[in-house]
Amino acid sequence: MKYENTILFDPGYAPLVIDSIGQVGYTYYMFSAVPDVKLKRLNFSHVCNKLEKFLKTNVSFYLGCLMWASYIKKFDNYKIEGNKLLGEDCKEEEYTSEIDFLIDFVENQMPRDYKYYQNKKYEPNEKYLPILKAYREFLLLNNGFVECENTNQIVLPKSIKNLSDDEKDILNEKIQQALSDKNVDELLEDFNLLFD
Repeated sequence: MKYENTILFDPGYAPLVIDSIGQVGYTYYMFSAVPDVKLKRLNFSHVCNKLEKFLKTNVSFYLGCLMWASYIKKFDNYKIEGNKLLGEDCKEEEYTSEIDFLIDFVENQMPRDYKYYQNKKYEPNEKYLPILKAYREFLLLNNGFVECENTNQIVLPKSIKNLSDDEKDILNEKIQQALSDKNVDELLEDFNLLFD
């Protein structure tokens, strides 16, 4: 198959999120490993602040990936450059495990722990679950990206708006601004560009 043009798999997110991806699970695991319940209660607020920071960056990154995929779909039959997952042999649970953990974390673990350790109700950001669930569907629709070598092969979740090319250009402007600012978290402000 001949490609006249190429486009990047990652517009530049990786260096910005490398220290945050996976840290929600690691931080929570370390907190859970503490055997003393009194110590856990004492430190829960501090740990929650760290968890919330990592969670926001993770969710923002996944939103950014959905935004980038929506944007590059406007380019017909462009070769996707830099997809390190291409040709990998991995099972569904391997490429969904992190996103499954985060969904469960927001839906179950944090509400349970807030109630137990602080006797409070956990109120996650209302954008988190729609993004996480859409990204999970995105992973499944694209088989973990192991076969995505051109833009025509990308399949977007149904929950993502069908955007015009002009709207996709706006997405790209937001992405480039976040990259310039070195802050993927600001992409959450643009949630409504992709979701109703």
